[in-house]
Amino acid sequence: MIIRTKSLRRMIVLLVFVLLLTLLMQMSRSTLVMRWNGFNDGLSAKAAARNALTPAELARIDQERLVILADPNDAMSQKVAYQAEQLLIGMKKQFERLPVGSAVPVPAPDGVIVTVSDLTRLAGSEWLNGYVARGGRVLLAIEPDNNEAFSAMYRRLDIVEIGTYVDTSEIHLHTNVLLGFAGSVFRDPGLQNHVLRVKLGQRSRVHVSAGEHVPLLWEAPYEKGAYIVFNSVLLQEKINRGLFAGAIGVLLPDLIYPVLNAKLMFLDDFPAPFPQGTHPIIDRDYRMDLPQFFKKVWWPDMIRLARRHDLKYTGALIVTYSDRVTPPFDWENEADVSSLVMYGRELLKEGGEIGIHGYNHQSLTTIPRLSRAFGYNVWSSQQEMKDSLRSLRQYVESVFPHYPLRTYVPPSNALDGAGRQVLKQALPDLDNISSLYIEDHQDISYVQEYKLAPDGLVELPRVTSGHLIDEYDRWAMANAVTAHGIFSHFVHPDDVIDEERGGKESWRDLYTRLDEFLELVQDKYGWLRPMTSAEASAEARRTLVSQPVFERRPDGLTGYINGFSGPQYFLLRTDRNIVRTKQCEVRRIDQGAFLVRADQEIFSIDWTDKP
Repeated sequence: MIIRTKSLRRMIVLLVFVLLLTLLMQMSRSTLVMRWNGFNDGLSAKAAARNALTPAELARIDQERLVILADPNDAMSQKVAYQAEQLLIGMKKQFERLPVGSAVPVPAPDGVIVTVSDLTRLAGSEWLNGYVARGGRVLLAIEPDNNEAFSAMYRRLDIVEIGTYVDTSEIHLHTNVLLGFAGSVFRDPGLQNHVLRVKLGQRSRVHVSAGEHVPLLWEAPYEKGAYIVFNSVLLQEKINRGLFAGAIGVLLPDLIYPVLNAKLMFLDDFPAPFPQGTHPIIDRDYRMDLPQFFKKVWWPDMIRLARRHDLKYTGALIVTYSDRVTPPFDWENEADVSSLVMYGRELLKEGGEIGIHGYNHQSLTTIPRLSRAFGYNVWSSQQEMKDSLRSLRQYVESVFPHYPLRTYVPPSNALDGAGRQVLKQALPDLDNISSLYIEDHQDISYVQEYKLAPDGLVELPRVTSGHLIDEYDRWAMANAVTAHGIFSHFVHPDDVIDEERGGKESWRDLYTRLDEFLELVQDKYGWLRPMTSAEASAEARRTLVSQPVFERRPDGLTGYINGFSGPQYFLLRTDRNIVRTKQCEVRRIDQGAFLVRADQEIFSIDWTDKP
């Protein structure tokens, strides 16, 4: 009887222990699911949009308007004009593109951007001189040809001596045309440019110079107006769009335009199966195999990095590295579920997001040229792509029920139209695609603008990548923040063992270089808000669909936003002193630069020229 009683007690204790353990696990799981559902609801909730102005009231607002003069027969002119157009679209400024030689626009614009180097082509546009003399402002956005037309005009540009053309890859910023970098020097072969050596008079203000004190961007007052001269061809490249935005800030006094105000960090190929075996660098430094290294060193270091620099990671999940592009896509036998459970939970716990790369690392394209450029297999049909993505959804659902997959990162940043159609069909919660921002001259990458695509997805490109940060990366980063108010960077777990991406450097050295880059971002742009890609997408959508206009007064401006559904951010460039605000918050982020948060659809800022 005693033996039976003891056995019964043991059984009861064991059953209670198992019951409590199960209950705790279920509570933990339920808590996470509730958090995911809250995340889902928070992004899905859409406040009703409000309009500040009726159509009749909007028509009465005298909005800023620019004219772009371009030569339809000149490739360089077309490139610079295109960059100007894309920038002004993002700034939500009204503009008109006219061929060189056009008659004077009526009414006179607030600014003119000239995209031709041969000023002879301006014949028929003699109105420009009178326009500037009467108070207009003109940006010559491309290095001028040294010809007779230039000789007849150069004095108006405050040029007193003309020399020869020189090549340089060194840029000196004398003012903050790139936010946060006044007084900085950038040197990199990627910044190679062709400039005309000139000497300026006393009237000019030089904002940027190249090489050995060659003026690159300057402002030359002329009678009641001003010429702004950009003495290079750099503005034809998308990477320099922040510099272009800075030049427009010189062109248009008291410039204000919308920015996203977001800081994003992506972990491509994570969560995903880690490489097996060993690697000489890891074995030398840690005496660990690769799975141990990623678990005990890499991931704790990345968490430390996020906490130190106020980051939210967006992971880009892969189920398997199988190169199969035909069914079956059997995640139950191919996936490492334990890896998703552990790393996925910790990623979410740190405020991050699980986005997707794909079932495997085969880019969603049926174009052989694109697939073969990366050594991938070609998908034969959209149905097979769709099957793979549905299997991926089942895999995620098995671990994280009801978790919305909102972000897609194309493997190797390659995607075609067929693949994009499949994404919309197979991933009902998908909200954004995050690929690349900077142009790809090989034409194999999916390059994006920050915009809302016709199919309803937000285009949310990344700007920089990797651990081997160089001057070109810092330049690209500063340009993106200045033009769009966004920092977006991505790395891979296996960068350390990839000879090209890791440069055969130790993990400690790679970590240090990334840490220093993120420290620079935090120092220069501490005002940027940390976000996941899904969060940034929701913010971007709200900004992209809105229509802000500004009514200017001698002592300030009033902003009106149609389609307002929540706070929006703007960058204001002005040398005035802010004295009063209504329905907005204004924060000084640099000399003559302010971050404006509009809290209502109508807001105002008052200023004075007095100190």
